[in-house]
Amino acid sequence: MRRRDFLGFSTAAIAGTFGAGTSVIQMCFAESSPATGDRALNPNTQWLLNAKWGLFSHFLPKLSGGQASNNMTEEMWNKKVNAFEVSRLADQLEKLKAPYFFITIGTRDNYFCSPNRAFEKQFGPGKGALTERDLVAELAAELIPRGIKLCASLPALGGDGTVETQKMYQQVIAEWSNRWGKSISAWWIDDGKLADRAAYVAYNDAFKAGNRDALIAYNTGPLVLTYNLKEPTTDLEDFFAGQVDWYLPTCAVRAFDKKEFWVGPSFHGDQLHFLTFLGSYWGTGAPRFPDDLVVGWTKHTNNYSGTITWDVPLNNSGLIPKEHFRQLTVLSKKINS
Repeated sequence: MRRRDFLGFSTAAIAGTFGAGTSVIQMCFAESSPATGDRALNPNTQWLLNAKWGLFSHFLPKLSGGQASNNMTEEMWNKKVNAFEVSRLADQLEKLKAPYFFITIGTRDNYFCSPNRAFEKQFGPGKGALTERDLVAELAAELIPRGIKLCASLPALGGDGTVETQKMYQQVIAEWSNRWGKSISAWWIDDGKLADRAAYVAYNDAFKAGNRDALIAYNTGPLVLTYNLKEPTTDLEDFFAGQVDWYLPTCAVRAFDKKEFWVGPSFHGDQLHFLTFLGSYWGTGAPRFPDDLVVGWTKHTNNYSGTITWDVPLNNSGLIPKEHFRQLTVLSKKINS
């Protein structure tokens, strides 16, 4: 049976599970809550469940969490994107047997790795930096024939902007979705806390314009320790965005009644999925965990029908650094064997 009802956390110190002399800390067990408005999972999420793990990358004009350089220009951004070696990254992903790969198209700083006429028409010149190269289309052309699904990340406008601005931005999204069509298997949408269900319908229509079977997750921020039930962001999403910063979700079985519980808040309604960074933070830094923890936590989540997406840095050539590639090779051998 596919699990999707419970969620929880221990701190990153759960690494102690895999090393002597360290203990798990700050555990908070939450009982399962009665099903509230239970719904069947989208059958299209089966591939995500079967994948068990995948990769995500923030290829941006800045490190995640920082600001774009004050002297960053559209010309500089185009130069950086043009230096991205798509075929060599595809070679790396193929060697790793990565089932899927997420690329961040852009963030709220409006630097995007693909051209978009709707953006230019709706927001005018100087409102963002679009590239001449369509990096997403090139990645699709390299990855899909190798059996690697391509997925994409882009923010919504959250609660910002007027209804008219939201509609303008949705036209931008729809242009990309229609262009790439079935090449995009899933969307991970940041700033996903929208005003109402009608807003989610409008965004879903935009993101799925080119592929109605594409999966969607709306992220509303990192998971935290709480007893509150974690419901889906909307009934229109397919998998749990699952942003994990410092607390790694873990499951336990109570001795006295043999019930399974995740440490932290209950979770209900979507395909279970977590996204966290392999480096020291999103899109940057040396690997923060030992190999055994990366493998162990991935297997642990897989055992409860969940999937882990690891955010990995890319260098200026768009390649996975050697130390991260080595660790991912270990992961791949353990999970894919």
